Amino acid sequence: MKAFAIKDDTVSKSRELAYLLYYEMPRMFFIEISEQTTEWEAPLLLSSFVKNGKYTVDAYWSRKWVQQRIVPPDRQNLGEILRQNGLKEYDEFSLLELSGGRCAQDECYIESVSEDEIYEKMQDRFGKKVKNAVPLENYDILLFFENDMVKKCSLTETLSENFP
Repeated sequence: MKAFAIKDDTVSKSRELAYLLYYEMPRMFFIEISEQTTEWEAPLLLSSFVKNGKYTVDAYWSRKWVQQRIVPPDRQNLGEILRQNGLKEYDEFSLLELSGGRCAQDECYIESVSEDEIYEKMQDRFGKKVKNAVPLENYDILLFFENDMVKKCSLTETLSENFP
């Protein structure tokens, strides 16, 4: 995983508005918005999440945020742009790194940070996130959480409660 702080110096030079997490193997982006970020400080695409009290942005909307900040894949002369930047193929993550996360719509940019820094600031929120799941017999599942907690859950009970 690669981690970046999303910053905007016009809002605050000392704190992060959000964190962008990039998982290389599935090529997925996720954004975790800081709970101190107001809807007026958040980048436009993320402001509605903050307004609704949602601070975790799913893969679809996180990718949309990234795509606003890079050269689109249907851009005329894309091949030349890729060659000039030493890229052999179109890769959203590489283009985002090259641009520093900057775009014309706002003053936001990304800055590389360590995973530990993010986990320290968002430990409570990450502790509730599932890191891995292992299916067991009889529709049971073993859930491994980011805070190293492990729980066994019965899907039979959950399904019978929600689908009588």
